[in-house]
Amino acid sequence: MGKKKICVPKDGVGDATLQKNLDWACGQGIDRSPIQPDVVWIEPPTVRSRATFAMNSYHRRKGDIESACDFRSTAQTTTKDPSYGKCKYV
Repeated sequence: MGKKKICVPKDGVGDATLQKNLDWACGQGIDRSPIQPDVVWIEPPTVRSRATFAMNSYHRRKGDIESACDFRSTAQTTTKDPSYGKCKYV
């Protein structure tokens, strides 16, 4: 069995685009409670870290299919786990 694929933003994607991705993914019914601004475990509390969580949550909700990790060509899948501290993506 292969490693779990995680949906992450591509390098160089700006905060405005990441915020759009975050807003869109949240509008698709993912669990937003872990990425609310007052949640402590997202450190640093950046748009990128919150968007990564939301984008990966959407990707997982859709069964990890590649097309669910496109976000207008601003995301990609990786097998490298971006988890850190209490922030877990897998």
